[in-house]
Amino acid sequence: MTGLPPTSSPRNPHYTLPNKWGFANERLTLLGAAYDPESIALAQRLGVEAGWRCLEAGAGGGSFARWLCSVTLPGGRVLAVDADPRHLTDLPHRGGEVARMDLVTDELPEGAFDFVHTRFVLLHIAQRDIVLQRLVRALAPGGVILLEEGDGLGVLDELPGAFGEVWRAFARSTETAGANQAWARDLPAYLGAVGLVDVQVEAEIPMFRGGSPMARMWNLTWAQVHETLIALDVSPKVIAAAQAELADEQRWFYAPPTVRAWGRAR
Repeated sequence: MTGLPPTSSPRNPHYTLPNKWGFANERLTLLGAAYDPESIALAQRLGVEAGWRCLEAGAGGGSFARWLCSVTLPGGRVLAVDADPRHLTDLPHRGGEVARMDLVTDELPEGAFDFVHTRFVLLHIAQRDIVLQRLVRALAPGGVILLEEGDGLGVLDELPGAFGEVWRAFARSTETAGANQAWARDLPAYLGAVGLVDVQVEAEIPMFRGGSPMARMWNLTWAQVHETLIALDVSPKVIAAAQAELADEQRWFYAPPTVRAWGRAR
């Protein structure tokens, strides 16, 4: 991808990919296009329907919250919270609610939701255990929480080419900022430890083609963290090679697994 100014990731005490970057909305839109189908299919399996009260925590670009609005309203509730909700301004027009909220320091309504969801949020927050406890307390009796998080699970070291080299440096940069690329594999145990029942989990290794929404999303991610990668001794030539690989529609890639875990409040 060309024409994007190199940038560093702004320092943030809680999240490693802030929403205020100039191309963040495009990156988040692509992330939704890549991951929404699986998220929506699982939410449907879990019974999300009209009348459900839903919390989307770390709503980002808002694509999943928009889907929740289309399914649960009228009659239900959709609250989308984010530390920087600048990409969620259309949700009130769809019947949803938006709140600027720091998941680490701000309290959530307790016992208020039938469905709580996050995607690629907690792994980036150093105080993730505090946030998880708050999310669980937000569940009404019988409510369901669904967490979708990335995890290396041995795949990270096997990623080939410049794409793999940049991905490994990116993973190191996020962990320096407080992320944990190995946290999600223990999600079922965490959910059980906080008192949830009917805990289940599945994991998927995403396979994607160059030029696809997921490839374009990673291309933009490398642009967002460009200066951070340079500071980790990744050369501009390698970053450019990785972006060229991602734009090549003849190439296929795989990314570290997505772990999806869910459980129900008693």
